[in-house]
Amino acid sequence: MEKRIQYLAFGDSLTVGYGAEEGQGFVSLYRQRLECLLNVPVSLRHAGTNGATTAQLLETIESDPQLQKDIQEATLITITAGGNDLIQAAIPFFYDGDNTVLKTALQTYESNYRKLIAQIERLRQGIQTPYLLALIGLYNPLPQIPDAAYWVQRFNLFLRKLEQPHIQIVQVYDAFVGQSALFLSEDAIHPNDLGYERLANQLEVAVSLQQLQQLFM
Repeated sequence: MEKRIQYLAFGDSLTVGYGAEEGQGFVSLYRQRLECLLNVPVSLRHAGTNGATTAQLLETIESDPQLQKDIQEATLITITAGGNDLIQAAIPFFYDGDNTVLKTALQTYESNYRKLIAQIERLRQGIQTPYLLALIGLYNPLPQIPDAAYWVQRFNLFLRKLEQPHIQIVQVYDAFVGQSALFLSEDAIHPNDLGYERLANQLEVAVSLQQLQQLFM
């Protein structure tokens, strides 16, 4: 059988590549790099949704038969999730200063993310093919809001708890901090072309060649 990577990109607008030129999102860039690095074809299934929260992504996994099939067939899955949970909570916080909304958003994010992973693992039960999950952390999409950096790092701290041999956490916060003008698009929230290249770089660094080669075993 021909060696190949079945790549499923799942998540929010970062997976879509919102804010970048066509083909310049991190998913397209990373797919190209994988093909060069491994010298094998990489089949891509794009399942990104602009504006999706963790609750909406979880609902999609639970109800979309095509996505469930893609999860079962994938050898590599990247996930971007949580940015919209944070943004939706940060807006009322910005106006009234009550961080209860951010605490609730963090708890919801943690609960939904655990359920996302559990759902993926349930769908993979009985499938012998190895697979790798790469969970992409958050940069600070709201550097103009006081305390946003603290909450972004709380979200990222939780994500580290999910790491397992087949689950790799991709940290991007440090790669963006202090570089908003360079890496964010005109809406000052989503990455621009340079920002998505930065995301692809962090993904490439976090997922080792050895981890990728094990997907062929």
